[in-house]
Amino acid sequence: MATSRSLYDTLGIPQSASTDAVRKAYKLQALQTHPDKLPLGTPEAEIEAAKARFRDVRTAFEVLSDPAKRRAYDNGLEYLRRNVKVNVSEMQTKLAQAKLARERAEWARQAELRHQERMRVLREEVLASQRRYQETMAKAELRYQERVRAMEEELTANREAERREEASMRNESYDMAEDMLQELRKLNPEWEVRRKEVLRRQAERMKTGRPPMRPSQSEPVYF
Repeated sequence: MATSRSLYDTLGIPQSASTDAVRKAYKLQALQTHPDKLPLGTPEAEIEAAKARFRDVRTAFEVLSDPAKRRAYDNGLEYLRRNVKVNVSEMQTKLAQAKLARERAEWARQAELRHQERMRVLREEVLASQRRYQETMAKAELRYQERVRAMEEELTANREAERREEASMRNESYDMAEDMLQELRKLNPEWEVRRKEVLRRQAERMKTGRPPMRPSQSEPVYF
């Protein structure tokens, strides 16, 4: 960091310049900066700026041409330069610390972003896994219900088939018995006559209120 403009800078000479060099530099700068050198019609702002520069040149000469004043000025200038060096060192340290803090903050921010991204991906994977599990369970439940329904339909069909088979067997047995009776009646016609007679007598007894005959007293029934 550079210091502010010094009196030596105003005269355009180094700090080691001799007294004679100071006088020569002053004469040169006075000729160049004197307000009377400005042409007529110069704006007032430029005139005031020229006067300020000339005053700076005059002040620089008055201080640097006097050995006591120059020595005091040089001491003050050296003090300022040492402080500036210290301030520059402190500033550089602070800048380095600030840069390190910014880098750490940026690293932490990037780490947090990476963490959030990993968590987002993990959440998506968990949700996808849950969806796949739910879909698998739903398909398994559907297959189970389909199997149960098929088994129920098969059981119902088997029961219907059994009922039809039982009914068919009963009908066949009745038909077979009836056929056998018919054959017997054909072979023994008198059985049919006797059977009808027995049935007639039983009907008459029922009408007259007489008790029916015991099996030993009644006529045999012929089918």
